[in-house]
Amino acid sequence: MTTSLNFFKQYHSTVIKALGEDAKKVNAKVGSIFADNWADKAGDLKSNDEFAKSFEDYLKKDLEFAKHVKVNCDENNYTLDIKGCAICHGNEILRREGMATACPIVQAAKYAAVKKIGRNVITRGVDKPGIVGECTIKFELE
Repeated sequence: MTTSLNFFKQYHSTVIKALGEDAKKVNAKVGSIFADNWADKAGDLKSNDEFAKSFEDYLKKDLEFAKHVKVNCDENNYTLDIKGCAICHGNEILRREGMATACPIVQAAKYAAVKKIGRNVITRGVDKPGIVGECTIKFELE
């Protein structure tokens, strides 16, 4: 079976539209469920590097939402570099229609770090340097 980017982008944008005012809350909940699903299987992670590798593997192999995912995490900074993201294409539809976008990966990344590193996570931004589907999600660890 072949997955369709066109279907996924239409599905994502339509679900966010259908949720209306609840979209932000549901997006956060979806992210926390993704993080819980990973955390329940990840076991004990002894370093930020182990955390980054384990979470990266989950994003790549279990969620398969993007063609390229790289997670980096040191004592202060935590980033996700993403290319070929299917979610971004759905968000582009929303953006063109003047609607708020929703990315559960941002929320999943925050919750994952809180659960496994045990530190507060501050979102520092999402850079979109290239084509649709490319971004760098930046966090700071407190």
